[in-house]
Amino acid sequence: MKHLLTLLILFSTIPIIANGQNFVFIGENSYPSTKKYTLKSNSDDENINDLKLVFAKDGEKGLIVVSSKLTDVVKIANKLIIYLDDGTVISCIDRGINDNVDDIAISAYSLTKAEFTKIKFSNINTIRYQIVCSVCGPFNSWEGTYSASNKGNSKTDFTVVVSKFYEK
Repeated sequence: MKHLLTLLILFSTIPIIANGQNFVFIGENSYPSTKKYTLKSNSDDENINDLKLVFAKDGEKGLIVVSSKLTDVVKIANKLIIYLDDGTVISCIDRGINDNVDDIAISAYSLTKAEFTKIKFSNINTIRYQIVCSVCGPFNSWEGTYSASNKGNSKTDFTVVVSKFYEK
């Protein structure tokens, strides 16, 4: 009985450390992801905010997920272009993985292993994206092509982020 009590006390005093897992949610799906990073908007338009970025996993497939606080009727869609510091350009095709919740437009784009390898060896400089609105009409101030850059106090070394996240 003493032995059992000693074990109980021992195990109750050992701190339990749980590694938190980040997730990104799009529609009815959730994907394990990195934490959220910020790319600074290059637009002078006050309606266009900074672009948030996470890397995520969909099974064996890797995703880059971008989001921005906009309005409830728009989405980030069509082609996403990633410009790397070494001049490499990665074009991502819209696969229709997008959503808009709480005025935050969010879209996910698949990247191949070769494209992730490029990001492992050259940092993301700028991302070019499109905002579309099917209900805004001809006088909307949202639609357009915008860019956001990895600069300022939020500059991130994505070569390290991608290497660590996808080695797991």
